[in-house]
Parts: sequence; structure tokens; C-alpha cells
Amino acid sequence: MSSAPVPTLGYWECRGMGQPIRSLLAYAGVNYTDKRYKFSVSEIWESDKTDTLGLDFPKLPYYIDGDLKLSQSMSILRYLGRKYALVATDDRQRALQDMCEQQVIDMAQSFVKTIVFAADYKAKTSDYLSSTLKPQLDLLVKFLADKQWLIGGQLSYVDFIAYEVMDWLRRFTPETIGKYATIGQYLDRFEALPAINAYQNSVQYKPGPIMGHGDGWNL
Repeated sequence: MSSAPVPTLGYWECRGMGQPIRSLLAYAGVNYTDKRYKFSVSEIWESDKTDTLGLDFPKLPYYIDGDLKLSQSMSILRYLGRKYALVATDDRQRALQDMCEQQVIDMAQSFVKTIVFAADYKAKTSDYLSSTLKPQLDLLVKFLADKQWLIGGQLSYVDFIAYEVMDWLRRFTPETIGKYATIGQYLDRFEALPAINAYQNSVQYKPGPIMGHGDGWNL
């Protein structure tokens, strides 16, 4: 009797919105194929999405788990959160989880649009830091307060997104993130999770690039 095939995660050879999924899979101890497409050989992805994968909505990232084929990063993270018990457990917490998800995605999108994909990001940085990022971080710190994780004592899939975005920001502007002890402690707690610590110290973990392309900042 043959064993079931391991799941496959497909994404570009960068962190982006594929990395929270990789980190969640590492935390959950899932054996999977991490298929990374090179931007320099994008025709491989073009061929796969057209001829091979059978995705309903061809897009990166994708996740294939048996006969289930998903695309869209948030759909994948929600699915994995439910499968591996990384979700809120009551209606109130689920509502807060949904709100946090959207807030963190807003933070990611404003950073990527203003800094990563903008050739003139250096001219925009000062205004971004004072008018966009500072208010976002102030609100996040107020909400997080003394909670262990975003929705309380329960680690959820949203924390994997939040960690990823906060780490991008820490790499871009360490002096800004360094002003927020609450965020620093949150990042430290996440990195201290045994499975995450082991993953981030393994050859499977790639600290960069953040995005595989873009005219602005990219580490």
C-alpha cells in the first residue's frame, strides 16, 4: 500500500506571502514539498499553472493537499489554521482574529506599495514612517497590550502573518521597531517557539529576499 503524497506549497523564491505559510507548516511539523519558482525562469511557473497543476484560480502561492488544491495566501493560511488548531475557539475570538488579520494585511500592503515597489521609496520613507507606520504600530501595541498572542493565549495563523510583517519592518527600520518594546517582546516570543527556533536555524529557512522583485527597497 503506497503512502499518501506529501502536500506541496508553491511560491516564488522569496519570503513574501509564502513565508507565513512555510513557518506555519514548520510549526505544525508538516512534511511537505517547498517548491520555489525562480523569477529568472518564470516560464516554469507559466507552464505549471497552465498545463500541470489544475488550479481553479492559478496564482502563487498555491497549496496542494491530496485532492484539495488551493490558491490565495489567506485561504491557505485559514485552511491550515483550522487543520492544525491554530484558530480562535469562540465567536468573539474569531471576530478579533478576523479583524487582526485584515489590520496586519493592511500594514503589509502599505509597506509593499510605498517602500518595496516604489523606485522613489527613499523620498517617501520619512512620510511613511511618521504618517503611516507610526499610527499603525501605536494601534497594534495598544491592542496587543500584555497579551501573549494577538487574540490572547491562543497562537493563531494570524500571528504567523504578523510576525512576518513585523520582521520585514524590523529589517527595514530597526530604529523604529526598537522603540516598541511590546513588539520586540512579541517577536522574541515567536522566535523562541521550539519548532520556529529549529526551523529558523535550519537550511530550509531563507531570511531573504523579502520580495523577489520590486523597484524599491528589498532585502
